[in-house]
Amino acid sequence: MAMYTMKLVDKLSRNFLLVLSCFTFILCTGTPLNAAKQSEHVSKPNFNANGPFVEQMKDGREFVEKMQKDVAQWDDYSFIFETTTFKKMNNNVVERGKLFFKKPKLMRIEEIGEFNKGSVAVIGKDGKARAHGGGVTSFITVTTTPDDKMLNAANGDKMEDSDFASLVRVLHERLKSGQKARVTDKPINVDGIEESVYVLEIFHPNEPKNTLKRVFVHPDHNLPVRWDDYDYKEPCLSTWKEIKLNPGLNDDLFKL
Repeated sequence: MAMYTMKLVDKLSRNFLLVLSCFTFILCTGTPLNAAKQSEHVSKPNFNANGPFVEQMKDGREFVEKMQKDVAQWDDYSFIFETTTFKKMNNNVVERGKLFFKKPKLMRIEEIGEFNKGSVAVIGKDGKARAHGGGVTSFITVTTTPDDKMLNAANGDKMEDSDFASLVRVLHERLKSGQKARVTDKPINVDGIEESVYVLEIFHPNEPKNTLKRVFVHPDHNLPVRWDDYDYKEPCLSTWKEIKLNPGLNDDLFKL
């Protein structure tokens, strides 16, 4: 990285040195360039760990297994996501972006909200990740590994774990660890969600009234449209909209 930076410095005028230094700091620490402007005052809509969500819920193990089976049928997809991370003093961070996925593990994320606006990251066919920042830093593309912390979402989740299969795998692993799942018998109406959804909850058997994760699942494709993480150090709420399944994405989309 140092050699790469020095070559760039030789080519850039002194007017760009400060920008380059800031960008290098971002890469080394994972701190967004516009971090000071990313805090937002956001309320917690229906964000409550008390469970169960409704009185009538059944064991959710089979439902999670069906989610795992169903997610395998999608060869590629895209969606718009939004994640709100609830921080102390109401200095919440809202991340909004577009995600594109294609089997076996091609990914592209474009940040379209205030958090890291204009940044783009991809995981290509060679298994390597490439990324550039937004604005004046967009001319610098860095090659790294998919698990690099600089690619992490605002809530700390890894980019390479942002696809639907990885998310559903989290639920399966929680059940393997001894936690329990419960789900509504049928799709129900939930404030803030346009269509009826199944509500799935993960909880510890010794604390059934304390929900660890609550997932709102669309009945047509058994994919999440909202996901509440109450057990994170900084709890967060994620939503997925404009989900397009098997659109036939071109491999060139995952190059940078």
